[in-house]
Amino acid sequence: MGRVVITMDGGLIQHIMADQEGIEVMVLDFDTEGGDNERIKEFEGNTVYVFQGVDDVDPERVDEIETALFK
Repeated sequence: MGRVVITMDGGLIQHIMADQEGIEVMVLDFDTEGGDNERIKEFEGNTVYVFQGVDDVDPERVDEIETALFK
């Protein structure tokens, strides 16, 4: 099973990391203020800020985070 770490600060997603290739993450943020215009879309009658993908694949770092916080 793949694992994804999403880092947020001040309500904004800062970083998305996965522990393996082939993981696809989609983020729909309903707070579009200050977002890049090319990432603002319409979805089911709502304006959303969208992001797709991951920033990097780092299984060792994901292990460190999981161990420190959940084990």
